[in-house]
Order: sequence, then structure tokens, then C-alpha cells
Amino acid sequence: MAWVREAVGALVDIDGTLVEVGRGAVPGAAAFLERLHARALPYKICSNTSRRSRAEVVRALADDGLRVRAADVVLPALLARRTIVESGALRAQLLVPDPCIPDFSGVEPVEEGGDWVVVGDLGRSFNADRLDAAFRALRGGARLLALHRNPAWYAGPERGWVLDAGAYVAALEHATGVSAVVVGKPALAFFELALADLGLPAGDVVMIGDSFENDCVGAAAAGCKTCVVRGTAFRADVLAASSVRPDVVVDSVDDLTP
Repeated sequence: MAWVREAVGALVDIDGTLVEVGRGAVPGAAAFLERLHARALPYKICSNTSRRSRAEVVRALADDGLRVRAADVVLPALLARRTIVESGALRAQLLVPDPCIPDFSGVEPVEEGGDWVVVGDLGRSFNADRLDAAFRALRGGARLLALHRNPAWYAGPERGWVLDAGAYVAALEHATGVSAVVVGKPALAFFELALADLGLPAGDVVMIGDSFENDCVGAAAAGCKTCVVRGTAFRADVLAASSVRPDVVVDSVDDLTP
């Protein structure tokens, strides 16, 4: 068993860390969350998912036997919504699945001529018409918000690895010359939002995740401690090549004892 010395709060990834896509909760994930509760350690569930709303994430985790509160889930959509609302330019072309729309309250969804183009993971709903409309808006001066830049994700044993939102963000950038503002991990703004919600200084918090680049490099830049889990997205070569060194490396969250 291991823990990161002096960490009194945690940011915890979902896919590959608490859950294996298509297979349910990682063995020991529920017990790990129970240990956090037993020690009264504050935590936030931090995911780059752009396929589900906050409420849907909570329901999906509950189906896998993992009980968390909606208030403890931090998603890129929350930061995207805040960015748009604070700008005062509320018209946005939301290239996100319909179930994610509730996380954009206060934003005016439009099909053409938006002030913003927001790109999440539409999956098979990415089509020429929607991408062309986004292209025209960006050519007309709209700003590009990427919920994340993940190029691909593991969709489970039946589908395997599939394209993610980052591939379409790159295509729009290439076609328009517009650079996206990224609001998901590893963006510093994402971790600042999670830490503000947690109410702890970065140095007291450990980020736990299986994507070394997204979870640990981003969190380290924000000043957090880091724990790498050898999950779905873990790549030993990426870890070995990085100048960032994690505080702890474990096989599973079940190896962590706060």
C-alpha cells in the first residue's frame, strides 16, 4: 500500500483509473473511495469526458458501484461554460453530444454564426455539415474552445481505440488557422478550477490518473503532487522520456491507502 506524503486532498481521474471502459469499476476502486471518505479527505473526480454531462457521469459511476456527488465531478464543459458566459458573447455552436447540453446553461446554442465553436466528442455524429458550419464560423471570427485535445480513446473491447475530439480540433485549426483554447486536462485552467472547488492549495493535493501527460504533467505544472496508475492510457515510454517525475507509481488505486 502507498500514499503521497503530506497530501490531504485528491483529484481522481475516471477512465483507466476508477473504471475500465466496457468492464466496469477497477477492482478495489470502491474500497479506495471508501478510504477517502473514512479519512474525510476531500476529493474531486476529474475527467476529460465530453460524452456525458456531470449528472450522467454520476449515474454511470453509480451503476459501477461507485458513489460520488455531482458537486464533486469536474469536467471541461464547466470551464467552457464559464469562459463563454463571462465573455458576454453567448452564441455557441456546441459540437457536443445532446446529453452534455445541460452543462452549458446560460449559453445560447446555435447551428450557424456562433461567437464560439465548442468541440467535444460527438463520435459518429461528427459529419461534414457540422464541421463545415464550424469552419465557416471560425473563418468569420468565432473563437475555438476545445474541451480537450485527446486524439483517441479506448471505447471498450468491442470497438477498441477510436478517434476523439482532439482529431477534429486539429482539423479545424489546420483549415482555419485559428488556435483552440483548451479547457480540459492538461490545461492549467482545468486544474485551477478543480483546486478552487476543492478549497486546498495545490501543494496539499495529489492528482491520481493513468494518463501521464494529461493527468500528471498538467497537475505538476499546477503545483500538485502526482500519482501515476498503470491503467489503460499508461505508457511507460512516455513516463521514461519526461523530465517530470511522479511522486508515486502504482498498479491500481487499490494500492493507495490515504
